[in-house]
Amino acid sequence: MRATSFSEIIGQEKAIAFLKGVIANGRIASAYLFTGIQGIGKTTTALAFASSLNCRNPVDGDGCNICSSCKKIIGGNHPDLIIIEPDQDKKVIRIDQIREINRHLAFSPALGGYRIIMLDPAEKMTDEAANAFLKTLEEPPPRNIFILDVRDPGELFATIVSRCQKVPFRPLPTEDIVNWLIKKENMEKDKAKILARLSEGSLGEAMTLARDDFLADRPDWVDMLNRVIDGSSDMLLDLAQKFSEFGKKAAANKKLKDDRIALMLGIWKSWYRDMLLIKLGGTTDLILNSDLGNLCKKASTSYTVDGLIRSLAVIAGAEHDLMNNRNLLFLLERSLLGLKRATNL
Repeated sequence: MRATSFSEIIGQEKAIAFLKGVIANGRIASAYLFTGIQGIGKTTTALAFASSLNCRNPVDGDGCNICSSCKKIIGGNHPDLIIIEPDQDKKVIRIDQIREINRHLAFSPALGGYRIIMLDPAEKMTDEAANAFLKTLEEPPPRNIFILDVRDPGELFATIVSRCQKVPFRPLPTEDIVNWLIKKENMEKDKAKILARLSEGSLGEAMTLARDDFLADRPDWVDMLNRVIDGSSDMLLDLAQKFSEFGKKAAANKKLKDDRIALMLGIWKSWYRDMLLIKLGGTTDLILNSDLGNLCKKASTSYTVDGLIRSLAVIAGAEHDLMNNRNLLFLLERSLLGLKRATNL
């Protein structure tokens, strides 16, 4: 399991100071809402919080990483740390997973400390699961703490949000991500800058980009967009089929395949964003795909400002549909046709 020390988390000083204060004062709420985009340290912070609460010998508000409790959290086998994640098939948190939580709550924490139950991401609860969880949240037994990891609180029932202590997490500064990639991944500075900009403040996204063959795939994904404008509908459907499968790189695991689609949509979004910046006369140092700046400038001549704004809306819709488990091929077909229409209106 990942690091469990507050001291190893970058860029979230305000959230960490708040949680350390909660521990020091002994005023621990029964539920916390960790809000913010993915990959900025919410899950790692939750583990550090669990470690500190249950540590036998905490140091300056941090878990010692030496005692038996800390070692169990690091090893991923602590009986009082329960992480509820979406199932692999439908990508949702089901009501039976919430019922399993209630079975745990019928007993005291196994090691006598705090039981930490994390829902990650909480917005993946079905309505049925959310209603069941709300009842659990109304009167939780003592020494049980819920942590809900959510991108946007608006995606949860307001009644659930109102029962949680909110802890906001902010996107990380680009320079912090650059420094981390250089130090931890031994990456060249120029490459680190590109990936840090494209990650939009998410260290987790930057790590994904760094470990994937993303830089090799990106020109194909960008070229695909450039072919959208003049391509026939049949050609666009063929392209959708090709990119939904990713040829020889198609992942047998549906989650991995969805992740690559999400990555591609993110690159499309960054490309349209860069072209819009160019059209509006923005400074070149704000371009995300800085290494492809000349190609981006040339491509932008085929678009209007309104067309680019409409295109960004199409991609936002595709990202939303992907999170809601829509059919990949249909999603890409509709997105490419939507991008073509947005450009030609």
